[in-house]
Amino acid sequence: MRPWYLALVVVLDLGGCGGGPPVATPADAARGHLALADLEEGRTLLLGKCSGCHAAPLPSARPIRDWPRELDDMGARAHLSRAQRQRIEAYLVTMAAP
Repeated sequence: MRPWYLALVVVLDLGGCGGGPPVATPADAARGHLALADLEEGRTLLLGKCSGCHAAPLPSARPIRDWPRELDDMGARAHLSRAQRQRIEAYLVTMAAP
């Protein structure tokens, strides 16, 4: 990861109201049957890609079933690769789950 990109993500993460999207924990990863690193990458991508046009959404902002469609709509605008979209979706769906 490029140093400037990481710095931008940190600034956006610390500068947002309410702390931004929640940080994934090992318990979240276990619940979602995912690697913690994948959830962390999804959050980082969410902050980096979505915050360019609007505040990064909280996972709880939509029902779980709506996130795939929302990413279909916004993914092209954010120029997400298939892998990036999958990581962001995994993060949003897992973190939105009770």
